[in-house]
Amino acid sequence: MPERSMCVQTRETCIECSACTRACSFLTKYDLNLKDFTHRPDLRYSCFMCDRCKAVCPVDLSGNRIAYELRAARPQDAWFTSFWKTSYKLRNNSPVQSKTLLFLGCNYPGYLPKTSARMIELCESYGIDFSIDCCKKPVHDSGCTPNMHPLDALFARKGVKRVICCCPNCFHFLRSRYPALQIMDPYEFLTEIGFTSTIHEEVHVYFPCSERFDRTIYEHIKPFAPKRCEQTFRAIECCGAGGGAYKREPELVRATHARVNSMNAANMYTYCSTCAGMFHAGGVKRVKNFLSEILGVHEVPSTHYARNVSAFKLRKHRVGDCCVQG
Repeated sequence: MPERSMCVQTRETCIECSACTRACSFLTKYDLNLKDFTHRPDLRYSCFMCDRCKAVCPVDLSGNRIAYELRAARPQDAWFTSFWKTSYKLRNNSPVQSKTLLFLGCNYPGYLPKTSARMIELCESYGIDFSIDCCKKPVHDSGCTPNMHPLDALFARKGVKRVICCCPNCFHFLRSRYPALQIMDPYEFLTEIGFTSTIHEEVHVYFPCSERFDRTIYEHIKPFAPKRCEQTFRAIECCGAGGGAYKREPELVRATHARVNSMNAANMYTYCSTCAGMFHAGGVKRVKNFLSEILGVHEVPSTHYARNVSAFKLRKHRVGDCCVQG
């Protein structure tokens, strides 16, 4: 039997306890619960799709899935995301064979260019090529069915068997779509090659939305982190980028950033480059990226996103004796 839609399930099973409303600034702003949200397609692009609501829902309902179903039924301006990301205009791929492929996605080179360059250099020393491309999750989240053919062709052409995803969104999205490939995170790879480095300072973790429930990547970070990491930001919603809602709800994003600063934590460690970039741009103090700290780069998230991704589009591929332009 086909899976029952989340909108239908919510209308039938929501007990209207308002736990979701209390946990979500978007639902609070519009005085909605998830059942109400199913009847508000006009607000489908205002949801950050972080599923903070699901984390507190006693009957396991998902605002993320409601927003997606409403968007898929009536996509709005999704054509631009599909046009830009399906054949990602700033992609950089090479014809070099590489059974293991470092997949940097869209945003790591933009927000953390020095960290991205360090990962490329490290992987090249092990004969591993890199790819700068979109995993197509932004197309999915806009309400369109993503065309995975460009990545299908890329992986087949290069003979890829394993993919190292720096971005947690890429990791979870590709893992669900490529069961025949081994989808790895960079911390798993660093452990595999015997890379040793430990963060010694106090750590306050912000979990990206894609790891709100399945913390596979975080489990691989633990060997590099202090034994105790404070989960100070566990009640904080999306950094602001989720679902593209920052375009519709900038005041909610600003309020989230202000709330984080009011907590006066010693730092904010995350492992999503987009989270790091969004929080840093929003004035959050001492935002750090686990990968950057572990690699010894200690990079402050960049505010020159466009310049950085443009530069990485032109970066040359150097694997073994090969040197090719992407």
